[in-house]
Amino acid sequence: MLRGRPGAETAHAWFGEVDGRSESVLESFARLECVDAGVPPDDLQHEFFDESGRFLGRADLAWKLPGSRWLVVEIDGDEFHSSRMARSRDAERQNGLVSDGRIVVLRYTYDHLRHRGHVGEQVRSTLARLGRTAGHR
Repeated sequence: MLRGRPGAETAHAWFGEVDGRSESVLESFARLECVDAGVPPDDLQHEFFDESGRFLGRADLAWKLPGSRWLVVEIDGDEFHSSRMARSRDAERQNGLVSDGRIVVLRYTYDHLRHRGHVGEQVRSTLARLGRTAGHR
């Protein structure tokens, strides 16, 4: 069906990476970019709680870091993140995650994902700067 078409080789390689936990096509593309960059996420839709057990938020993509820290990637598509209320909710969630002190958040939109490789490479370099070595899981 895809044989001989532009992008068929990449699409075929990604078939084994299908994960039903992704909640949008953009999340799937971001995750696959990270896989291609050699840094597949440790978890999808990871829920975070503070020390008292209060729910802080759920992250689209998450990587464990040294010292009980995390890198979180949030993907904001227009369908669910463009209204004023959605932007306020996203800001509140991000503030809760970041103010906990253990979580670093990167946010991306469709425009970032249009530039193939950008998200994966930025996540890879951020993980390295935060002390995550290649192959760590």
